[in-house]
Amino acid sequence: MKQSFLLTLLVFLLFSPAFIGAQATFTGGSPRTAFVNAAKGYLGTPYVSGGSSLRGMDCSGLVFRAAIDGPSRSVPRTVQALSDFAIHIPDQSMEPGDILFFNTIGRLSHVGIYLGNGKFIHAASAGPKTGVIISSLSENYWKRAYLFAGSILGSEPQTSWPHPDNVGNSNDELKPPIHPFQGDIGLRLNVTGGILWDFMPKEYPIRGGLAFAEITWAKNTSVYPGIGAGLSFDQRTESISIPFIASIAVPSGFRFFIGSQFHIKADSTLDKKIQFPGLIGLSWTSKPAVLFDQNFHFYQSAEYSWFPNETFGLGFRFNTGMTLSFDF
Repeated sequence: MKQSFLLTLLVFLLFSPAFIGAQATFTGGSPRTAFVNAAKGYLGTPYVSGGSSLRGMDCSGLVFRAAIDGPSRSVPRTVQALSDFAIHIPDQSMEPGDILFFNTIGRLSHVGIYLGNGKFIHAASAGPKTGVIISSLSENYWKRAYLFAGSILGSEPQTSWPHPDNVGNSNDELKPPIHPFQGDIGLRLNVTGGILWDFMPKEYPIRGGLAFAEITWAKNTSVYPGIGAGLSFDQRTESISIPFIASIAVPSGFRFFIGSQFHIKADSTLDKKIQFPGLIGLSWTSKPAVLFDQNFHFYQSAEYSWFPNETFGLGFRFNTGMTLSFDF
């Protein structure tokens, strides 16, 4: 009877929620060691905005969960609240288990856990690797984005913060851009080549091509203003033109542009005088793919090339192509 009871108890413990739950608890050692080990237990977890579990987590979610799993501390759930809560410390005093704050979109927006020797663990939403990864403060991007360090283990929390299972997607953490800036000066050069096409009835869908270069300001800002110029050929209007534009882009990759065009040649029935706006549109650029150490993006726009007194169908067109970007 006693053996049967012990066997039943063992089976119960092995298959109870404490053993098969989605989260793990890392105890033992100092609070800092427990905190760091708990965070390392989530290496490889995918990035999910608002998440704080093995199914996915964001940067503040990793700090939040590791603090509970390791030293059993309750800390704030968002980057800004963590910054307000932490005791700011000088860089030379950083120890493993401190937290690091970064500016990735022109303001405080990212947090990680310091591991020592210039390394930190964090949940990245963009870049060559995403999810919970280990990065170095010596990397150009993180060196520029770093703001300050703080300690959250030096004192007991003074506020009761919600348990992660009850947080859901209420996190107000700001998402970093799909293409973080990696230059020194602040300028990004985008060189784009694409095919012009449309769906107009009884017309051949491919109508020409466009190549242009654009320079934008992309450092420490949440919007990217830019100016650019290029060369286009449009067989529907029999035009060869030099477009010149001003633009505003946002971190998600969307961009609004407006400008004019100088028509080197065009159909004799069209008015070639410079108009404003002579070109207006909306574009989207994808997250970069690294090829031969260069950043390539898919580019798609819907735009209107305007000639006075002509129909909308003549000027409306799409541009599909690739963008090569360089940060300076």
